[in-house]
Amino acid sequence: MEAQNLKVVEDNKSDKSGFVVDGDSKASWCMRKIKHMKEKKRENKDLADEQIAEIRKEIAEVESWLESENGKLDDNISFMENKLEHYARQLKEDDPELKTHKLPFGSLMFRAQRPKWEYDDDKLLEFSEINLSEVVKVEKKVDKRELKKRLNVVDDRAIVKETGQIVDGINIVNRPEEFKVDIY
Repeated sequence: MEAQNLKVVEDNKSDKSGFVVDGDSKASWCMRKIKHMKEKKRENKDLADEQIAEIRKEIAEVESWLESENGKLDDNISFMENKLEHYARQLKEDDPELKTHKLPFGSLMFRAQRPKWEYDDDKLLEFSEINLSEVVKVEKKVDKRELKKRLNVVDDRAIVKETGQIVDGINIVNRPEEFKVDIY
């Protein structure tokens, strides 16, 4: 029986309407097939996860190597930049107006920076609410869970329980019964 049903399923690839479940035997066969395919999916996922874990391990090793090697280079760059800064500051002592000192492989530069603003958000919000309320943003949002508690659905419309008022902005969409196959 199973070989015959398997042939029907294979033939089904070209003709989708050829196989019909018309009894408990075929329904059971379909369920066994679904169970087998779900098990195969789990096996595929396990294999993929295993391979991904190996690749991640290799990636982590490469990243660790890169961090180590570039860390050494960053330390050397920082050392050289500190020496250049010390030299440039000596030049600036001799010429307080110095902005740029050009060399064959680059320039040593001094540039003014804007002040950096650091915020204590809680204190700033408290101050602004009292003194500068126009700079405070308020985000309004409907609490949908609480809203549903206060509404009824009548004729596919959301109605306020207390007033009977139709709620604007809600569309009730009736959906068909859901079909599921539970395989164990």
